[in-house]
Amino acid sequence: MTAPERPDMVGWYDPAQLLRTGLQTVLTEVFATRADYRLLLALGEPQEPRSFADREVFWMDYVSDTGDGWRPTTAVLHALARTSIAVDGEALPRGDLLLMGGDQVYPAGSIAEYEARLLAPMRAVSPPEPPSPRPLLLAIPGNHDWYDGLVGFVSTFAQKGSLGMWSTFQTRSYHCLRLPHRHWLVAVDVQLQCDLDVPQRRWFESALKELREGDHVIVALAEPTWVFRQQYAKDHGPQMRSLLRYITEERRARVVLWLAGDLHHYRRMERTDEGATPGAQYVTSGGGGAFLHPTHTPSLQRLQRGRRGETRRFRVSAEYPTRPVSLALARRNLAFPLLNLRFGFATAALYTLLSWLLPQPDLGAIDQGVGPAIQRGLVQVAEQPSAISLVVLLLVAVVYFTDSNRTAYRVGAGLVHGASHLAAALAATAAGLWCARALGVQHDVVARRGVMIAASGLLGYWLGGAIMGVYLFVSVRVFHRHGNEAFSSLREEGWKNFLRLRVDASGISLWAFGLDRMPERWTVGAWPLPQQPAASAEPRVIDAVKIAAPAAE
Repeated sequence: MTAPERPDMVGWYDPAQLLRTGLQTVLTEVFATRADYRLLLALGEPQEPRSFADREVFWMDYVSDTGDGWRPTTAVLHALARTSIAVDGEALPRGDLLLMGGDQVYPAGSIAEYEARLLAPMRAVSPPEPPSPRPLLLAIPGNHDWYDGLVGFVSTFAQKGSLGMWSTFQTRSYHCLRLPHRHWLVAVDVQLQCDLDVPQRRWFESALKELREGDHVIVALAEPTWVFRQQYAKDHGPQMRSLLRYITEERRARVVLWLAGDLHHYRRMERTDEGATPGAQYVTSGGGGAFLHPTHTPSLQRLQRGRRGETRRFRVSAEYPTRPVSLALARRNLAFPLLNLRFGFATAALYTLLSWLLPQPDLGAIDQGVGPAIQRGLVQVAEQPSAISLVVLLLVAVVYFTDSNRTAYRVGAGLVHGASHLAAALAATAAGLWCARALGVQHDVVARRGVMIAASGLLGYWLGGAIMGVYLFVSVRVFHRHGNEAFSSLREEGWKNFLRLRVDASGISLWAFGLDRMPERWTVGAWPLPQQPAASAEPRVIDAVKIAAPAAE
């Protein structure tokens, strides 16, 4: 039997990966809403809500955004699989349930990627003799799980089987659990539109028919809409809003805890406006193995006060890693070409194409220096319609890439970014012509073209990556934009996190655990495991909060 593949962190700036991700995103956006797999699941095997109300204490673990590189995914799952974790002299036992909060695998939820990036580490961290009874596992999908239409997700989690030491029981991509002491878990599938389908909403309304006034509800969803609303004015869709009204207005229960991943860091927030549920916690915990997202974006003001006209107000209670650490990590984008070696092939090809198609500065301008050569090249571009079309296409693509829904910023930043690449491409062309002249082949068309292609490709490889790195650094460091693009380029394995919750008569106790670094020593085997890790690679408490139990009836 061959050893299982141990995948590294996904190279998001690999040109082939960029093309695949872009194509998957477009296809999913087009077809997922028109052929919603959740509707087929609703016609299949019935699913009943599950009750644990007879228990005195219920333990639950939460992890999200797993299945990227094998090292961080294995380290987090290894910590979750432990019998217990000691905190201040108290042993917090492994959860009776492991809730996986979305984006279980990257870059897309195919069956092969689930096997290589998630199931292999789950089996590796499981003991030879599984515990009895096995802990349960419940998963909800995120956008990356949806990129194959949910086929891989359903094949993995909705078959009532065993995944390592954990046992699955769901038949749909959502579920409802009745927990002890008047607590409930509502784990929804919001697909790509941040909304439910109608059968799912109706199913939850039926599952929650015994929900009583004053009961406490935990809502788990794949995206932290409370952050996205403050930052982008993106909110729940109509079916999700209808379900929340059913819970809070018709049944008069209280949503006291929101859980989400999607952003690959830890952040706990509380609402402070008059319409807030007192004591409700909004927790983002997306540190199960994927690359790190910054905590210094968006700005604190945007998180707390939102966009102009927003009425909700929040207080940030805890973040991991800290904002100073996040800012320091952002500087690594200045080494973008070295961290993303394959990206240079894309800019090399682009600069070579531009060098071939755009007008060439005359040799007289080149003799005057790089500046005049670029200026003359821009004038020649403006004089040819075909060149103008190519330049406009490049600028439109870069503007579309810009991370902002403010038109002025998007256009301004996009034009500066695109113009930088255009100027660099013209400079590479001028450098190629200068080299051809230095070699005495400026009048030999074939030789001159060969020298130009070599110069454009070589300079395009490094200049294109350098410009992208500087753009991402300035965007994420100064303007608090492009957090996803700037930090996916780093492929940072550290600063992972997961949650452990206890539900008992006193309410909900939540502990957030962080792993600052990956273990330096690993066992020898087909799938190595952490061995005698340093203190920074041990899970440590990064936050804890208590939510009081429902008031006595």
